[in-house]
Amino acid sequence: MAGSKPSDTYLEQDGMTGFLMKKAAAFGCALSALAVMAAPALAQSEEELVAAFSGDWYVFDPAFRSGGAECKITLDPEMAATVSGCGAALIGIATWRIEDGQIMLADGADQVVAALGGNQQRITGTLVDSGQGLIVERAEGDGAAVAIRNALGRHRCYFIGFTRSCAGSDEMAAPQPSAEDPSLGRIEVLANLNVRTQPRRDAAVIGVVQEGTPVAVDYCTVASDGVWCRAVFGTQAGWLAKTALRQNEWPIITYRISTE
Repeated sequence: MAGSKPSDTYLEQDGMTGFLMKKAAAFGCALSALAVMAAPALAQSEEELVAAFSGDWYVFDPAFRSGGAECKITLDPEMAATVSGCGAALIGIATWRIEDGQIMLADGADQVVAALGGNQQRITGTLVDSGQGLIVERAEGDGAAVAIRNALGRHRCYFIGFTRSCAGSDEMAAPQPSAEDPSLGRIEVLANLNVRTQPRRDAAVIGVVQEGTPVAVDYCTVASDGVWCRAVFGTQAGWLAKTALRQNEWPIITYRISTE
């Protein structure tokens, strides 16, 4: 498992080290508009986009559930939305629309509950009231989740960073940051790690955290491909994936809760 390229995706090729904030104008655009439409889809009609994003979506984070069932959001082609198994933060969703390149989930009074962008497998964004991050996916998750599951089937464990040691329950645990005890959000980065604008592996990379760097995260959530945590670097917020594949083969964890 040699190599030290930044991790968070099974196809990552970026070779930056340290935490380097990109200054290009395109970076600002990526932060301000998380378009649901990839470049080839820009010419699609609204009807085609509605058809592409209609159907059943799931929030896999148990924090958004009500009871034991998965939280499911169904987007109807007629722009109605229904929810089942979801907690208070999402239970009021009743309609949806595409606006300014984003999917808006709204309540019965047409007040936006969440603004999301992404692709036909995963859309991400924030809850308007709380600012919590939200990851909404198709039932099978995204391509990264499938690749990681297949690798786990072959190797039977997540490796700790670049080592050959399997992660135990302590290393696999998700950080639990809180305003009352910020120390619960401290992590130790185990591999050079991409920081992305959203908790999606196709979202823009805004920098890299170098292996061994301590980071304070302020929010974590769960997706089909594992835990994602958010941290603030200067004035920019970015997302860190806890799982990755090294060399398209080895499933690893990229950080763990810091004991210092």
